[in-house]
Amino acid sequence: MKILTRLYSLYIIAVFISLFIVFLIPFLIIAQRNSWHFLALKINHYWAKIFFKLSFIPYRITYEIQPKKDQRYILCANHFSFLDIPAMGLLPLLFKFYGKSSLATIPVFGYMYRKIHIPVNRSSLKSIKYSFGVAKQALDDYNLAIFPEGGIVSENPPLMKPFKDGAFQLAVQKQIPILPVSFINNHQILPDDNKHLFNRMVCKIVVHKPVIPTDSSDESVDVLKHKIYEVIQNELNKANKIQTGG
Repeated sequence: MKILTRLYSLYIIAVFISLFIVFLIPFLIIAQRNSWHFLALKINHYWAKIFFKLSFIPYRITYEIQPKKDQRYILCANHFSFLDIPAMGLLPLLFKFYGKSSLATIPVFGYMYRKIHIPVNRSSLKSIKYSFGVAKQALDDYNLAIFPEGGIVSENPPLMKPFKDGAFQLAVQKQIPILPVSFINNHQILPDDNKHLFNRMVCKIVVHKPVIPTDSSDESVDVLKHKIYEVIQNELNKANKIQTGG
């Protein structure tokens, strides 16, 4: 069984690398102009669907309400696995990632990430301020996708770590709805244990009802942050009880 798991995992890694090479030139070209970025975000959606199909990872997306394509959202999701990044691409919304700057150091990929998405170095106040301004401006044209835990930081999935403020400050200042997303079992498909082994099962995603900021006060940032945390964590708790027979 372990041999099959390793072979399956090597196959998925090969699929990932192959698709990266195939889409490399289009992404590099599109990255050069801000006005072309919407094409990269469209390609990202199809890239994700192709990746899951070729990797034989079935997925099921449950919508509590269908998101409106003419509405701007800030997508907020739990983050326990590297599979969360391509899984976010399965959602039929064009979005830029607002995430950690360490991804920008990866050769070639990092260049495209810096040009198309919005990296932030959370250890630098200057970087946080600059990236926040870029993200705020980007919301005029695109949705944003943010992992509000600040990375894969939880030691005990499916229990999340407390959320950082950034996503909720943006939502309050721009009066844009937060769209909570629960990745139910990506941490079981691809655990964050440095073994890089995939377990074949259905990738389950729940897209919750959008939550609209009540006002633009500082207090509403905390209210919104705790509300979104509660929505996602409750869904994870419910799914975990089902899986464990609780």
